[in-house]
Amino acid sequence: PSHTIMGNTEKLPLISIIVPVYNVKDYLKKCLDSICGQTYKNLEIIVVDDGSTDGSGEICDSYAQSDTRIKVFHQPNAGQSVARNKGLSVAQGEYLGFVDSDDWIEQDMYESLYRLLEENEADIAISSHWIEKSGRAIVKYQSNSLTVFSRDEAIRALVEDKRVRNYVWDKLYKRLLFEDILFPPNRIFEDIAISYKIFYRTKKVVMQETPKYHYVVRSGSAMQSKYDPLKEHNLFLSVYEQANFVLEKSIWDEAAVYVLRRGIRLIDHTLMLNSSSSIDEVINDVLAKMHEFDYVGYSRLGIALSLKLHFIYYHLTTYRKIYRFIRSFFKSKRYRY
Repeated sequence: PSHTIMGNTEKLPLISIIVPVYNVKDYLKKCLDSICGQTYKNLEIIVVDDGSTDGSGEICDSYAQSDTRIKVFHQPNAGQSVARNKGLSVAQGEYLGFVDSDDWIEQDMYESLYRLLEENEADIAISSHWIEKSGRAIVKYQSNSLTVFSRDEAIRALVEDKRVRNYVWDKLYKRLLFEDILFPPNRIFEDIAISYKIFYRTKKVVMQETPKYHYVVRSGSAMQSKYDPLKEHNLFLSVYEQANFVLEKSIWDEAAVYVLRRGIRLIDHTLMLNSSSSIDEVINDVLAKMHEFDYVGYSRLGIALSLKLHFIYYHLTTYRKIYRFIRSFFKSKRYRY
């Protein structure tokens, strides 16, 4: 069907939406329908097929035939970062959004984010999101309350990673913020690796806690498959880089605590695995980076974490035995990063 543009949104600025696609044929139509059906009509929908082998690429092409706003690029499989970077390199819009191809969005997501940007003269607008898991939708933040952050406040919220998450998909950005910034290839948690750099370029960030994005947790997706210490190491490195940046720019001293917390979690997880040289390498790297924050005192870490840290640093073998013993009573069903 030809999509006739209605309403007054065609005169509004162009929003480019980048959708990386890799073997998601069961989810893709719902995703693309939700983007094509946006009440904000002036869209450029950039779909990057990252070497799909399940027919996803053909679905993209058929959508492009029925909606002229869709541009499809096919590339050999290179990972989500490279696919998003391809999208960034061709995007023409004044604004940028990201949607992952197994998720979907509310009909008015981009209209409401654009309004937020305009009304608050902000550089980034953020909504909250649902987590869709085995048929249930969970939402943490739906107070509808509006928060306007200064640059430094927004970066602090990003480090806390509670209300403002490091995901790129629940946000609308001014495209200029991405000038010369790329997602790091071959790295998962690539959002954390660049979000703080983008936030640092803003003057004002606005958030409305109304969920507009449906984040689908698939069994067998990258984040849900069995525990991999190298993946969690990737996450730790991103948090470490983020914290160092925030400390260097004197934005927030507490960032140091987040590195230590993240490091302790990683070490706890690895202690449940059998030792191997690659795991030891990860542990040694994490310990070395944690030691850079030895100046952080008990008062800031809290007693429990300080004790853990002391044992990890000076009695790791004993700590491992105690930790594994305690865990044998509390079997966790799944590792959460």
